Amino acid sequence: MAWSTRRAGTAVLLALGVEGCFTGHLLDAARRCEQPIAFQDAFVDDDRLVLRYTALVADDLGEPLGHEDRAASIALADLRRSDVPPVESFPVERLPGDTPRRGERVTLHEAGSGASVAPPYLDIDGAAGRLVLHDAHDGALAPFYAAALARTRTALWAYPLVPFALVIDAATNPVLLFFAPAVIVLGD
Repeated sequence: MAWSTRRAGTAVLLALGVEGCFTGHLLDAARRCEQPIAFQDAFVDDDRLVLRYTALVADDLGEPLGHEDRAASIALADLRRSDVPPVESFPVERLPGDTPRRGERVTLHEAGSGASVAPPYLDIDGAAGRLVLHDAHDGALAPFYAAALARTRTALWAYPLVPFALVIDAATNPVLLFFAPAVIVLGD
């Protein structure tokens, strides 16, 4: 009994030393931001453009944590539209990193390099983050911005700790429990 009381006392002292919402600090520490930094491969598979790229993974403060190989597809119909959706709402389907390469290979071409490439090719303007698919039938399609591939997620290790963080918040600042659902749902 004394040992569990000592444990509880230590937990209370640690919780009192935490400033603010412990649950919020936990979720902030687990936030991962991914930004595409290099394109590895592209191909047209039926009615979609499939991109393989390397993403820089950073924490919530922008500190780099590593790189991940990612894949995503974009419907060609979205690139043929005259009213292309804005970057933040551009429809992108995330694919597993080991998605098989099927369809017609698309040559990756650096914009402004001066080299001529036969269609299909993907013109990549790294400075602007803009990609333009040049098709043999339609010519240049609407530009697609690499920022649409960026995403923010929460690391899986944080979710099992959320109930404990809520208990700490309840013990140290009970009014936070009233606001926690809104912050967790809207903020994540």
